[in-house]
Amino acid sequence: MRWLLPRGRAVSPAAVDRIRSWALSGGAVVLLGWAWVGDLLNLVGARQIPAAVWGGPPRSDFNVLPVVSGAVVVAVVVGLVSLRPGRTATAAGAVVAAAVPIAASAMLAPLPTGEYFGYPFTTAELAGLLLVLAVVAFRCAPLPIVGVAAVAVSALLSDALRNIDIPESSEGLLSTAVLAVVLGLAPGLYLRWRDDQRRSQVARARQEERLSVARDLHDEVAHKLTGIVVQAQALRYIADGTPERAQAVLPEIERSAGQALASMRRLVATLRVAEDAPVTDGRGVTEALRGLEQAPGAGLPRVDVTVSGPVDDLPADVGAAVVRISQEAVTNALRHARDATDVTVNVAVGAGQANLEVRDNGQGSASSFTGGGGHGVVGMAERARLLGGEASAGPARSGPGWRVRAELPVSGLPTSEKA
Repeated sequence: MRWLLPRGRAVSPAAVDRIRSWALSGGAVVLLGWAWVGDLLNLVGARQIPAAVWGGPPRSDFNVLPVVSGAVVVAVVVGLVSLRPGRTATAAGAVVAAAVPIAASAMLAPLPTGEYFGYPFTTAELAGLLLVLAVVAFRCAPLPIVGVAAVAVSALLSDALRNIDIPESSEGLLSTAVLAVVLGLAPGLYLRWRDDQRRSQVARARQEERLSVARDLHDEVAHKLTGIVVQAQALRYIADGTPERAQAVLPEIERSAGQALASMRRLVATLRVAEDAPVTDGRGVTEALRGLEQAPGAGLPRVDVTVSGPVDDLPADVGAAVVRISQEAVTNALRHARDATDVTVNVAVGAGQANLEVRDNGQGSASSFTGGGGHGVVGMAERARLLGGEASAGPARSGPGWRVRAELPVSGLPTSEKA
């Protein structure tokens, strides 16, 4: 599916879902159109059969009614699939689609049937009913699903009205109708379960990243507040005797308080989780990034890290985000970038912003970012969003490979370092 994705653009699970939805819609339209055209050709061919060997109902204008019913069902179902209306409109359209064959059967019931058969359901009618059941099962609430299923069962049972002169045709009709409706509902229910599962996994990935951010912010706030307390306690002893030293300490207290307050605002939006190892394991950001480097060997690509600017002076939450996003991106590249020989990590800090780019030269796909192998890009984007930045992943603008980019605003650095 990668060839359907625009190069150089961010790829999200929602974008892949839209492509899949378009593909399914197009397939449904082609399937139903093919079925209806086949019914029409069968009708034309039946008229060419000599009356002496024709075992069906007498030829009249009513012979075309099942084909017309199939056309109406196909039109309604194509509208539901293509226009994607709301739940209420979907349920109403599904009832109409299921009721049309019932109305056709009621009109055909008084007519005489043939020696061998009457007016059987057309392929378009059956395929349309099955597809509309799948659409309703995927989009609607349980009660409308039950209602549409009941109407669909009635529609399939109305086949007896079209073949009323042949009692054998009604044997086992109820069980067959119920089984057909269950089979029609099954694909929609499965897709609904997969959709709910994906949403749950995305929500879990976002929550885990929020909790990770909360842990990092907690450590930063605790560190800053501890420093403020220590400096304030020292200020009590030096304020009387050496006021000039007190004046020198006050700006540092003010700066630390501002940083702690900014981190606290972000911390309020998250929950604190149990303590675990910090993201840098006590190392600076640069050292933690250097830990990602590796030489090529055993089928693994080379990983090179380039750092520029005051990376080690980043606020703790921003530094942790840079390291975590880099780790996630490199891990995905090592797992999914086929035939890759190089993975590069570039981190640059300046002008009030931390820029990160991780790129490989392999032949990987979007699967690792869009639900096939996890929700890495969801966690990256959520962490960046919580810090006021953004992260994206997609095919490289030029050449092979996959690229992950992140831009994070930086506050709290000395002005000279941000220039």
